[in-house]
Amino acid sequence: MDVQNIVKVNYKMFKECPYEILNQFELKEYPKEYIICHQDHQYDYFYVIAEGLVNIYRISKEGKKYSQAIYKKGDYFGELEVFSKKPYVCSVETITEAKIWRISRTNFLRWVELDKNFLLYLINTLCESFYRLSKKAGEDTLYPLKYRICNFLLRSVDEDTITDEHIEIPFDRERLSEQFVATTRSINRILKQLKEKDIVEIKNKSIIVKDLDGLKKEEDVL
Repeated sequence: MDVQNIVKVNYKMFKECPYEILNQFELKEYPKEYIICHQDHQYDYFYVIAEGLVNIYRISKEGKKYSQAIYKKGDYFGELEVFSKKPYVCSVETITEAKIWRISRTNFLRWVELDKNFLLYLINTLCESFYRLSKKAGEDTLYPLKYRICNFLLRSVDEDTITDEHIEIPFDRERLSEQFVATTRSINRILKQLKEKDIVEIKNKSIIVKDLDGLKKEEDVL
């Protein structure tokens, strides 16, 4: 096992991890759109993403998918279920090809016991995660779809994607539908309004933000 590679995945998490724990991790590779963990099933591992994107979602009794979060390199999952030995509340599915480190529950609990830095990291990041989920739940209930789409686009702005003329954001209608619990038709209607105001341009797999200030103003119009 390459210790340096696993530490690079998330230095804040692993910087004081004992070698005896690092040596217990195993690297798993998954193809695109592969369900790593199924909702209502129990797993005996804690996972840390090394490469790729994964979708954390829940499926209702009617079969409707509700996306709670998209996780990337350095993010982790399985901590709640592995602590309590309970089934997963959500499913975890790869969006892209992914490489993920995993460690057994026994070694995970040993890590928590030995590494105070890791324990504090878990507490801090779990609090941040609960905050984001609570905020999202409130927005899904209280805010109209237009606000949520504009807010999503603004939060997705990456400095690395900015050119002199535009900002390009990866875009997937189906995934947005799951995230916002809205039909693709409703999402298309909002995007069409933004396009008619020359705020965005729609491509097949991305959205071009042409007027960032205009997008901010549209977010404020409830």
